[in-house]
Amino acid sequence: MDTHSWVLWIGIVAIGLHVMEEYAEGWLVWANEQVGPRFGITFTQADFFFTAFLLIFYALAGAAIGWWAPAVSLAIPALFVVNAVFLHMLPSLRSDRLTPGTLTAIFIYLPAAAWMFWAAGEDGVLSFGTVVLAFILGTALMYYPLAVAILAKKTGWQEQPAKDPTESRDPAEETAMEQTEIEVEGRLVEPPTEVLDATEGDRN
Repeated sequence: MDTHSWVLWIGIVAIGLHVMEEYAEGWLVWANEQVGPRFGITFTQADFFFTAFLLIFYALAGAAIGWWAPAVSLAIPALFVVNAVFLHMLPSLRSDRLTPGTLTAIFIYLPAAAWMFWAAGEDGVLSFGTVVLAFILGTALMYYPLAVAILAKKTGWQEQPAKDPTESRDPAEETAMEQTEIEVEGRLVEPPTEVLDATEGDRN
């Protein structure tokens, strides 16, 4: 009987609180110092908020689905566990300070994940296969933005640098500039100012 699937909606609140803590504590600075150099990428605010939007959207979809597809719905609590352990607890242990978002990861993500898995067990939809598939989906969802960033870097799929204005000069302009010098008795000299002004007037 579906009596506890409403617990899945707690995941949306948990994600919101976690994202707020990460942003307030400077997750972008930490990620660009500790993670970005390993893969040769730079995280931006657009990356951060895109990932947050993706998680919230998936959490909404999972809560709406309920136990109709438990592995899909439980991917969010599985993600909570992966996020808390591998992106916050272990990095904090390896460094001399807590990574941004560690407090909500430990005190909100992990309890919320335990509650959701308990709810699934109470409603008889939790099995070993469901748990395994949920963790596969949750891990893929967690690292999907990073994988896309790395792939974009390796394939060169990124913003092209601004072109030098001289590189896009019109051929007619090139010809006019070359004609600003004339050859007189084997020497190159600049034409009188009046000639240049007349040339500019003709072009206009």
